[in-house]
Amino acid sequence: MLSFIKEKETVWQYLKMAGKPIVLYGTGDGADKIMARLSEENISASGIFASDEFVRGQEFSGFTVRKYSELLSIKTPLIVLICFASELPEQMKRFYELEKIHETYAPHVPVFSGDETVTPEWLEKYESQLLEVYNKLEDETSRQVFASVLNYKISGKLCYLRECTTYRQDDLKNLFAFGPAETYADLGAFNGDTIKEFLQLTNRNFNKIYAVEPDAKNFKKLKEFVLRNEISRTTCIQAGIWNRCGALELAGNGGRQSTFCYKKEDESVSSLPEERKSILASGKHAEGKRKKIKVQTVPVITIDHMLGNDRADYMKFDVEGMEQEGLQGAKDHLRPDCNGILPKLLVAAYHHDTDIFVLPLLLWDLQPRYKIYMRKHPYVPAWEINIFAK
Repeated sequence: MLSFIKEKETVWQYLKMAGKPIVLYGTGDGADKIMARLSEENISASGIFASDEFVRGQEFSGFTVRKYSELLSIKTPLIVLICFASELPEQMKRFYELEKIHETYAPHVPVFSGDETVTPEWLEKYESQLLEVYNKLEDETSRQVFASVLNYKISGKLCYLRECTTYRQDDLKNLFAFGPAETYADLGAFNGDTIKEFLQLTNRNFNKIYAVEPDAKNFKKLKEFVLRNEISRTTCIQAGIWNRCGALELAGNGGRQSTFCYKKEDESVSSLPEERKSILASGKHAEGKRKKIKVQTVPVITIDHMLGNDRADYMKFDVEGMEQEGLQGAKDHLRPDCNGILPKLLVAAYHHDTDIFVLPLLLWDLQPRYKIYMRKHPYVPAWEINIFAK
């Protein structure tokens, strides 16, 4: 048994025996997933609440949605389940405010329905890989993040997220050094927000930027951002990152939740599976109306193909669950340059529960010299888990 695992009982096992009314905070896809899981476990919900600005007398799963402010005023003991994701400071404040008044959990559900999730049995299945990564992580903070995330995913307790959260800007400055002539590969460039971050880190002194974004709406915003801010030496590419060049179907409506549709087992392209249409909503839209998911066919490329004989000093991978394939497609460039220097890597490690060990092991397989740090940035649930490799 893994010594750093404190939680022996899943949140669902606890809820069965808790003996208190259970209510949901949030509507939308996340709440659908929580309600479905409660039904599977034969656990009943007693009501649904949402932030005051989202409540308009609507019905959800047979309940009239009530206001968050009303939830705070209830005096009888109950259990609140947070059913949406957010990194917004004002929303995070609400989560932790709620925790002081009521027994509160944010049950972990997979980003992509059908994925494996962390359970005691999951921990036993992957015990050797988890232990290997835990022991090889570069510092104690990384090991705390690793352990806290796993304990959270079993228990749904917010304390585990709070105790291991650091801030992205601080971590980038403390773990990485940025020179005046960096080439940056921004993989999953969204609307230009991480280019802005890079410009701040380098004081706009850089060599070149490759900005890759597959979603058409996001790509339009990305190009507008680059033009508006007069960012020279920047190549914008509308494509996805994968382990070979070709084309894949992309599901999404812009924003950060667009995702590729493919069969992970054999890497063959497939039509959109029904379970991948239910992408967990986040942020300010988490309690809003559902949107019909659009599907578009977009090109996918490898890092090795994109860079060719060029090199990148810094690569950021946040490619909505394709991080493993993206790294595989960068194997030729994850080698030291003529001076023995490796590119710095920032890799999202939260889209699949197995990412927490699969991605570090893959990185060490591709390049054993990498020192790997793990950090958790502000978000409820356990999103924004990031690998820093150097």
